[in-house]
Amino acid sequence: MVKINLMRICALALSVFFMGTSAEAQTKIWGVGSVGAVGVADAEFSNAFTNATAFVAGDNPTTWTALSVNESGGAVTPGNAYWVRNLTGYSNGAYWSGTTPISSPSQVNGVALFDSDFLDNAGTPGAFGTGTSPSVHRGELISPRIDLTGYTDSALTVQFFTWYRDFQQTELSVSISVDDGQTWVETADFRAAVPNLTEDFARILLANATAGAVTLSQCRIRFTFDGDYYFAIVDDITIETSPAYDIALGGPEPGANNVGGAIDNAKMGSNRYNALENVVHALDLREFLWGSKATNLGYENLTAADSAAIHINVDFTDNFGSTTPSVYTDVMYYDSMIVAGDVVGQTVVDYFDDINFTAVHGAGDYVVTYWLDHKNPDGNTANDTVRHTYTLTDDSAPLRNYVSKARLGTDNGPFSSRAIFPGGGPYTSWEYGSVYFFPRGAMDTITIDSVIFRYRLTGGFSGAAAQNMFCNVYELDPSDGVLTDGTFLTQIGIGTISLTGLGTTVPAGDYALATATSFINATGSGPMPGLNDNGFYYVSILTNPGLTGGAATFDSDDVPWIGADEINYALNANETEIDSVINPSPINLVDASNISTWNWVGFGADIVPSIGLYLDIKAMNPFNSVSTVYDSEGATFSVYPNPATDVLNFSFETETATDVMYILTDVSGRVLNVTQSANVTSDTQSLDISRLAAGVYMLTAKSAEQNWTKKVVID
Repeated sequence: MVKINLMRICALALSVFFMGTSAEAQTKIWGVGSVGAVGVADAEFSNAFTNATAFVAGDNPTTWTALSVNESGGAVTPGNAYWVRNLTGYSNGAYWSGTTPISSPSQVNGVALFDSDFLDNAGTPGAFGTGTSPSVHRGELISPRIDLTGYTDSALTVQFFTWYRDFQQTELSVSISVDDGQTWVETADFRAAVPNLTEDFARILLANATAGAVTLSQCRIRFTFDGDYYFAIVDDITIETSPAYDIALGGPEPGANNVGGAIDNAKMGSNRYNALENVVHALDLREFLWGSKATNLGYENLTAADSAAIHINVDFTDNFGSTTPSVYTDVMYYDSMIVAGDVVGQTVVDYFDDINFTAVHGAGDYVVTYWLDHKNPDGNTANDTVRHTYTLTDDSAPLRNYVSKARLGTDNGPFSSRAIFPGGGPYTSWEYGSVYFFPRGAMDTITIDSVIFRYRLTGGFSGAAAQNMFCNVYELDPSDGVLTDGTFLTQIGIGTISLTGLGTTVPAGDYALATATSFINATGSGPMPGLNDNGFYYVSILTNPGLTGGAATFDSDDVPWIGADEINYALNANETEIDSVINPSPINLVDASNISTWNWVGFGADIVPSIGLYLDIKAMNPFNSVSTVYDSEGATFSVYPNPATDVLNFSFETETATDVMYILTDVSGRVLNVTQSANVTSDTQSLDISRLAAGVYMLTAKSAEQNWTKKVVID
């Protein structure tokens, strides 16, 4: 991997981004957009399906065939595991509360839906296995005949709009047959093409399907769902010839347990929201990673000579709506081959060069754009770009020093795309939360003022109308980098949340917000202590009715579920290293026998609890706290002349070679200049200050171990 700072070539990179890459023309053979509108009605699912328990190619069904293969984990064959033509565009299962249809172009004509959730429970929470087709089940959807005559030895792309919600699916694929469905010559799992819970077009390369085929008049495609929950929707299909090159941002790989496989993009910062005063500008990059996975949906390999690259551009919008473009740009090149049709692709991830721009611009939204390019014509530019937003908060209302891994709802509470309960049971307690990093905990006297979270009652809620839940705060010791159980946690605080009106004021099947305040010291009397510098803290919501005289054990309908956001925003426990716990969202289950089980990945790399923290911060700018030369540990830092007018000179000497960063700030702490030197024992630098206004400034030399700060007067 080669990493190059784009500050010198920013204009060139952005011109490529905004102009786009010229695309090759592909022939659309069948379905949406095809010449003569061949197969459009079937591609848009405008016609009814035929249910079957066996597929006989010679019978030539002229509609889509919904084929049930098995259910109950394969114990029942063929069962009732059918894809259906659906006009509402969303799941009717017990664990999908949304009623907004998929946004495919022809949704009103119908979509193809495999509703695993509904098939298993008939829409009733907790009624597992009582529906028409108990999971695990397998259903296939086979198209009418498709004529591909004239395209022998042509690489093909199948494009379709999709939206799915994954749980324990072993297969979600598209296949092609050239012999009327007797055999399926090529199959591709399309979960890597479109991430979980993301509505978008999937483009699947089937490069070898027609190789050497003599007759192509009786082709078919097939969609397969095999697994356990939740649903998959397909619409608006096109079959076209493939381009030579089609670089695309790759999605998470099904079942992956490493950084490269579990993410689509590494995000700027591991929180969706962070407090400005909790960020160590320019000094600590542990949470600030970026990068992406690149796949090639064309039929030619992309080699290092093709200069495939991932770019990043960050625009800033302040709290008043004023935008500053391109406050940070960078690029990384893919040195390894990006193989044609390989959904695993190549991943590059690295730290930001610096995050000085966050200090310069402060609180607001940082809109991060990632895009891919290469030196060849690209067949489809629509899958090359993605945007995310990272927000820094300050003491301004309504988000006063707010920190959260989840997105924000319209009511300024943490957003939930689903509700979480561990399944099974009964339990005596369970807790779910996230780990947060506080590099300036003690430095800025940070305390947790309150914690807000979203919860949901099941449609069959039958628990007590008044219940207490708890918010626990633990300090985490990540010293060995292997998190396995609760021995790495020291509880420092606890807050009680009293919920009332459950089942009435908060209706069954609905979401609500709750807040924990007034945290007390978990190990003694008085309030919860403040946070330490470079501290990792696990903040969780605990369900344990027995603590306040409630039920000793409980099931899914007895207690509120915890809201969660499926965002694939950060890297979760997959990026955990020694002294660098990025974003685990662990759960702890205690069963009826009081056996505790920890899972540090939680419910998945792309799932974070809907929890938000409001911080109380008494910021102390470290650059303003020292006004004289600080000589220690055999090192000296000198600044001259002082006062200065046009040029400021400074020198640094130390007994042991070290990397040093020189940071010039104004009295408000705004970073004005950063200079770096590597592996030095004696270093002298000069800085042009002729454009700076007269006044007092701070110049700090920063090594890995210590700061040396000097007050500078500019005339």
